[in-house]
Amino acid sequence: MKNVLINQKPNVSFNWDIHYVCNYRCPYCWFYGKWQEMAQQNKYPSLDKILKVWKNIYDRYGQADIELIGGEPLIYPNIIQLVKGLTVFHRVGVTTNLSVEINDFTSQIDSSRVHIKGSFHPAFADFNKFLQRAVLLKEKGFGDRVAYVAYPPQIKSMEYYFKAFRKCGIQCEVLTFWGQYRGIKYPSGYTDEERKIIEPYLGTRQEEKFQLAPKAVKGRLCRAGQVYADIKADGAVFTCGGDNPQVVGNLFNDDFKLWDDPQPCQSETCPCNEWAGLLIKDAEPVTAGVSVAENTISVDSEEIRPQKNIDRSLIIPHRVFLTWDIHYGCNYQCTYCNTPKPGDPPEKWDKNRDKIVYPPIDKLLEIWQDIYNRYGSCEVHITGGEPFVYPSFLKLIHFLAKIHTLEIITNLSGDPGDIIKAVTADRVRIGTTFHPEFVALDEFLRKHKILRNNGFETWANYVAYPPQMPQMAGFKKEFDKLGIPFNMQPYMGFLNDKEYPAAYSDQELFYLKGCYDNEDIVNTKTVEWKTGTDYKQTRGRLCRMGQMYAKIYPNGDAYRCCGPHKKTIGNLFDGTFKLLDEALPCDCEPCFCWRCMLVEKEQSWAQHWVVPENKILNINNTSGISQK
Repeated sequence: MKNVLINQKPNVSFNWDIHYVCNYRCPYCWFYGKWQEMAQQNKYPSLDKILKVWKNIYDRYGQADIELIGGEPLIYPNIIQLVKGLTVFHRVGVTTNLSVEINDFTSQIDSSRVHIKGSFHPAFADFNKFLQRAVLLKEKGFGDRVAYVAYPPQIKSMEYYFKAFRKCGIQCEVLTFWGQYRGIKYPSGYTDEERKIIEPYLGTRQEEKFQLAPKAVKGRLCRAGQVYADIKADGAVFTCGGDNPQVVGNLFNDDFKLWDDPQPCQSETCPCNEWAGLLIKDAEPVTAGVSVAENTISVDSEEIRPQKNIDRSLIIPHRVFLTWDIHYGCNYQCTYCNTPKPGDPPEKWDKNRDKIVYPPIDKLLEIWQDIYNRYGSCEVHITGGEPFVYPSFLKLIHFLAKIHTLEIITNLSGDPGDIIKAVTADRVRIGTTFHPEFVALDEFLRKHKILRNNGFETWANYVAYPPQMPQMAGFKKEFDKLGIPFNMQPYMGFLNDKEYPAAYSDQELFYLKGCYDNEDIVNTKTVEWKTGTDYKQTRGRLCRMGQMYAKIYPNGDAYRCCGPHKKTIGNLFDGTFKLLDEALPCDCEPCFCWRCMLVEKEQSWAQHWVVPENKILNINNTSGISQK
């Protein structure tokens, strides 16, 4: 690809020890035994002065990510007004022990700008109160994760608490203990049994797991001090939280600025995992000057995001698959639709992830060209919402299909002739969803015939919504006559205060399963997986989701898969998207997909990850694109 101009928005972040005051005295805390000494550093400038400082940061570096820790941030004076002021310009994270009431905080703060992580300390916390507050944060959209320190005396009780958290939809992550216990130095001192308990839950920073063995970093070129810094309670700014950080300046000085260039790391180890997003990789080009307001550089698109030299064509399923929820707009309003909508409850609608973004078409094409340059031709599964009401969608897929193959899920409400003119059948498959509330069966089948007569592979999905289940067997027979696969999707949602698919009656399940035979693998596995009470146990097992697959949401946020977790792998639109370099343990419970890419289970799923093939799919008595 020719050189292009890339606008690089500085990605600056800060870790701020807002004050050294805490109402707990955990023995594994960095500051245990030093609280009185550390408190001498506490400075409490006026709110106006603090916000002015952070406005200056914004003017110089743009929007930053600020992580508030301490001490306990929620007992900092006037914390609500402070966070309100910070979020005018920046995104804020808060790590808190949740020991104080949070109703006022959550009612006054915009959850789209603030993420809160609870840190559970069983020796001091009231578990029931902590759990109630964690659930409230999840419901209000502030986050659904809690952290737990793997301090040796509390490792064995970890699973007891985690089960209670998971039951309420709260995800748990383990932080390794750095320090000494009974004369043994940790984290290197963990026993094999302790490591086995800890490892499946290890938290991450920049997708790198917290260390069970200290990582040597001294002398490595690092961006700490250039795009990231650690701020102390008195405003002193250091490169990081390592064992030998360098002074960068003081936040409250008018001339404060970050370094212009990466520098060799002076610390032996990096206990906070800051290295994960800061160390310069050996093959990575070094650029300076993140403080330039209009930082525009000319580079080859291959250089934008350096990659490991991984030939994914050698890894089953031999191609990268990407599901793109392109937007949630739709021209139908089905009563059983489970597409997220702004009016939905917080647990269903994520203000950040589900927000619809419409980049210019040229920008989208540039982005997908970059994906091609890095990962080769991918299979892009486009769904929504209704893709064909997305702005300039026909133009988008016309160019997209030249470098990637596509699978488009549509309600088929548009003119199939438009599809045939925009793309070719050897590059695009058309999956449809039949909604009898809005379209007659004959009209729907007519459009299938036109597409098939022009070589397109098509199939139909049908939601097994209880009120429309009685018609399902009859509909399936009509599709079967034409050789069009008819896939039944168990309803996932509420009806008459009952939650499905768990609420299906025995009679409904008997009917649903009677609509297909045992040789129908897709329907068999889909129905059994979603309606069975025994979910497949995948947590902790190596899986290639994230390495060979990603789920992308309308705002560009990419996740390892569609499971209920927060394993983000960047954002498609801001240039941070990056597939994992290797298979990692699954962190879902339960797993949502029977096609999950478990390592050493390829024989059960590989055949179902396919790309368009140029098949003869004509249906008799149709006359192709001209049919009306």
